[in-house]
Amino acid sequence: MRWSLPLEGDYVMYTYMDDAAELRPEDQAVHGDYYPPGAVVRDGVLYHFEHERVRAVDLDTFDLLWTEEVDPGQAKQVWGLQPVGDRLLMLAKDNRTTDGLVYILEPAADGLAWKALDFAVDVAWNGGLPVNDTHVLVPEDAEARVHHYIEAATGKVEWSAELPGSLDPTALTNDTAFTLESADGDDDETDLIRRVDLADGRVVEEIPVPEELYPAARPTLVAGPDGDILMGTRGAMDTGTGELLWTHPQGRLGEEASLDGAGRFDEVDPALLHVQDAGDAWVLEARTGELVEKDAPDPRPEAFENQNLWNPEAFDLSGTKRHLAPNRALGPGMEDRLVIEFGAGTRHLTNYRTEDGAYVGVYQACAPDGMRSAGWDNATVYRACVSPRLFAVDYGVTGSEPQ
Repeated sequence: MRWSLPLEGDYVMYTYMDDAAELRPEDQAVHGDYYPPGAVVRDGVLYHFEHERVRAVDLDTFDLLWTEEVDPGQAKQVWGLQPVGDRLLMLAKDNRTTDGLVYILEPAADGLAWKALDFAVDVAWNGGLPVNDTHVLVPEDAEARVHHYIEAATGKVEWSAELPGSLDPTALTNDTAFTLESADGDDDETDLIRRVDLADGRVVEEIPVPEELYPAARPTLVAGPDGDILMGTRGAMDTGTGELLWTHPQGRLGEEASLDGAGRFDEVDPALLHVQDAGDAWVLEARTGELVEKDAPDPRPEAFENQNLWNPEAFDLSGTKRHLAPNRALGPGMEDRLVIEFGAGTRHLTNYRTEDGAYVGVYQACAPDGMRSAGWDNATVYRACVSPRLFAVDYGVTGSEPQ
């Protein structure tokens, strides 16, 4: 264990149907009304969220910097946090109207300022919004396809426009967006990628999609930093010529890696692609698809996967044991799968890499003192948690170079 912090407030072990127990704040122990907690790491700080409550932890000193609530008077379901530059986006849904809500958060060393965008947005994007270093592109209406290009530092809408097709969160650069319009199974038509100038929202080019860039069921696009290459789940294309640069049949790298695991361009050298799947990691040449490194020595933190052992074959969930189902971590460089058994209701939140190159997972659980016994003084069906904690575990893997 690298560090551990107590979570202030009253927590319970929540159970639903035959699932393993979850650790939740007592006021959130209602099925379906709240999304699970999560966390993101940005510039050496962990931002942990439980619904509208956000905590900041300094990852150098392991000190809790602050705890804040975002718009507590608004009834909402919070989906998560997303970094954009030095700000964070909080994505949520209004419980009364089902409209999507977006908040721009400005974290500081001593607290958090927040600003709500003053228009309803489409709720279909709960997987994340398209962002670059300074802006976020927010869809207002899925049918009209109206999007607003917003400066994150000020919340100012720089332009609004109808953009044809769908837009993946990963298909945005600092000056260009790529939308994808499917041909809806018509054999006489081709899927189209449209290049959007982020200066004013104009569509400046239409590009027919090469065959085999992606399977019909998963038309995901990832844009390179300069917008010259688009990666699909089966290959990559040159956006200047429309040429299919390379493809791997059925999305496979030989018999080893699958491109169905989300690929990302290297942040330092955009000529390289990082691909991970099932706890393994590879580096590819972006323009040729050739394998540069197997068992990549410096994988992205998300290459480390976590599995909750919540099925009867993996762990006995009968009786009180359902509270103690462990979490299993696996990833590149790990000789064996690591089983996390520090507490009850363990949930994996995120991974990060330290300055000295070590890979770390962040978890939330009722630990180490367990749960209070059920009794006549307990009026609910939940088990109270004695010691709710936020903690981090070293995976035992260190990259080839410090961060």
